[in-house]
Amino acid sequence: MIRSLAFNLYFYLGTLLVAVIGILLVPIPTPVLLRGLLFHWARAVVWGMRWIGGMKIEYRGLENLPEHGPVLLANKHHSESDGILLAARIRGIAFVAMQELFRYPLIGTILYRLQMIRVDTCGGGRERENLAQFARRACDSGRHIAIYPEGNLMVPGERERYRSGIYYLYRDLDLPVTPVATSVGLLWNRRDWRKKAGRAAIEFLPAIQTGLDKQTFMRTLEETIETASDRLIAEFSGRPYAPSQLVLRSQGQTGIGMPITAPRATP
Repeated sequence: MIRSLAFNLYFYLGTLLVAVIGILLVPIPTPVLLRGLLFHWARAVVWGMRWIGGMKIEYRGLENLPEHGPVLLANKHHSESDGILLAARIRGIAFVAMQELFRYPLIGTILYRLQMIRVDTCGGGRERENLAQFARRACDSGRHIAIYPEGNLMVPGERERYRSGIYYLYRDLDLPVTPVATSVGLLWNRRDWRKKAGRAAIEFLPAIQTGLDKQTFMRTLEETIETASDRLIAEFSGRPYAPSQLVLRSQGQTGIGMPITAPRATP
């Protein structure tokens, strides 16, 4: 409990300080300095996770992460630290983020300047066009693009319907997709105040190559990410392997959700 409290103070006060510095950098014509600030802030958070909070995170499968972009990453989303851990490894990363984040004071202004990709998860075809436009800008700049196909923070061991936005990026940008599995939610679950000391991992998996039809791609992506995440959860929790449960959220719901199907079959 003491380590969790100490880390929270370090994280939230440090983030506030960095946000204030970021606002001062917003008027600069190029986002390069702001992206550098994001990278070094993320690395400082990862340092604090390890040495203050006792959260030791392993990066696995780095041979599957191309060094230079453009690259599409599809990530399991357990924790608000997921993006931080990616930003600490990939300088200049572009995240696909819900439009609500762009409305936050300070943070929204910085996200705009960083040229993050805004998306309305309920926006339909018009929003898909906006997503493609801003993602194309990031792609043309040679950036890594990270998207969370479920669109929500999930409890470890649960999954939600994968949204098709990732498929249209895969198709329209003609880029392979690198799936990313994680068990970080075991230590830092979603936006929980209390963190747990221990070990977890992020794993970059072999890329899904271009040319698949929508149904095949979506099925392959979901099975790849969920199976690998379930394996990591079993490894780091010490519990037997258990396939993730599908949950259904009501519109606007941000809680755990309600299971509506049986778990996936064990591979």
